Amino acid sequence: MKPNIILFMVDQLTSFVLNAYGGTVCKTPNIDALAARGTVFENAYCPYPLCAPSRFGMMAGRLPSRIGAYDNGAEFTASTPTFAHYLRANGYYTCISGKMHFVGPDQYHGFEERLTTEIYPADMSWTPDADFRDYNKDEERAYTFGVSTIDTVRDAGPVARSMQIDYDEDVIHHAVRELYTRARCDDDRPFMMTVSLTHPHDPYVITREYWDMHDEAEIEAPRVPHIPVDQRDAHSQSLYYHYGQDKCELSDADYRNARRGYYGMISYVDDLFGRLMQALEDSGYSENTVVMFASDHGDMIGERGMWFKKTLFNPAIQVPLIIAHPEHDACRVSAPASLLDIFPTLLDIGGLSAETIKTPIDGRSLLPAVRGAPQKGPIFSEHIDGGTSAPRVCVRDGDKKLVISRAYPPQFFDLAKDPLEQNSIAGQGDPDEARLTQLAEEIWPLDTLLDDVIASQVARKLIDKALSTGREEIWDFTPRPLTQNTNYVRRGDAFPTVERRGYLHYNKSQDSEL
Repeated sequence: MKPNIILFMVDQLTSFVLNAYGGTVCKTPNIDALAARGTVFENAYCPYPLCAPSRFGMMAGRLPSRIGAYDNGAEFTASTPTFAHYLRANGYYTCISGKMHFVGPDQYHGFEERLTTEIYPADMSWTPDADFRDYNKDEERAYTFGVSTIDTVRDAGPVARSMQIDYDEDVIHHAVRELYTRARCDDDRPFMMTVSLTHPHDPYVITREYWDMHDEAEIEAPRVPHIPVDQRDAHSQSLYYHYGQDKCELSDADYRNARRGYYGMISYVDDLFGRLMQALEDSGYSENTVVMFASDHGDMIGERGMWFKKTLFNPAIQVPLIIAHPEHDACRVSAPASLLDIFPTLLDIGGLSAETIKTPIDGRSLLPAVRGAPQKGPIFSEHIDGGTSAPRVCVRDGDKKLVISRAYPPQFFDLAKDPLEQNSIAGQGDPDEARLTQLAEEIWPLDTLLDDVIASQVARKLIDKALSTGREEIWDFTPRPLTQNTNYVRRGDAFPTVERRGYLHYNKSQDSEL
């Protein structure tokens, strides 16, 4: 029997803060429990440190630049095959609750059912200005749609409610309800459910309950202290001005508060994840369901004096990736892995052979590693949109990591000796630097990629302006009424039959505990 699959996605969670990855502060008992019974990929990377491109790449199993996912305003084209298309075509019920940041008129991308709307716009209004390569730090800068600003760091603190809390409560409510609905319906297809939260994305605010979970005295200082702006690498200097950090002086208290809010949001995520795992158990699915936990990208959270993402330093691109398969024992994998690997891994879990994949992919199945086989090979990440003058690309192979660009000097790190990336050894004769440089040049058309990006952004800006003029066609997804009427009393229903129809009894192992 094919296993069910749950892919639980979170937003902007860097891996090093979790207990499973060496963290010592954040309270995450439910994620810890998953890690204790699953495969923990210790060095997993996103393909792009930004929401939409990373998610599109993950769903398509392709580097974002190869499918035109250059930024948060890029369309995810309906003709791009996703893991949801493949699984659905091969007998799976596919469903999504929550955020995937779909841009464009196709708001399904292979999912048979959507339970919630997106939290961000589905149109192209978040397309960056195509003149970003001529960015001048001395010019007055206005807020840009879809770009975080350093002001949200200073906003850190407890709140009674936030937009993100409202959204994620809705995501989990509908996901839990869908599990119970599946357990009561007569559709015996295995399911693949994606549940995707917007936490712990900035701003770093959370309710008092979760704020108080971490005492101020617990909050550790950044592992790499603040680096003066003029001593940072050229790209990090650009990013400093891109986020408006020059306009907002941050104190040590601001750093502690932002991290405290971030940790509180992560504990909140953990509770929501626990709620879903309890529903999985109560609905009788836990013994035949593979659970995957991942984040779309990380967050610098003050490391080096940097915040948010759009950089290729590890805190922004290294993400948690845990796969708990009921048929396989827990283990840890140190070899690099990628979110691009999720596509072929899901198909492998669903029993689809490699020959079934008829379209290009850039990932590889992680199921052999889950079974204990050695994992090896390079991983790739890229950053292209605002905050950089030209595309920056990254290759990691083993402990060696290279970042190159046509606009900035190369960076090369030996992570075994320098895990916090404090000393670039680019140009010092390491033979792996030349090897990884050649590999990067083969993977990315760096001489023409910037022109392709700008042409795409110019076209999308024009389209967005035209489509917002006159009668506007809204692409944002609006959830439909439930197709199944088993949750309510309707015409012709008789008591107690209609009420009993809604019962879902505990499985036998739980009954024995009651």
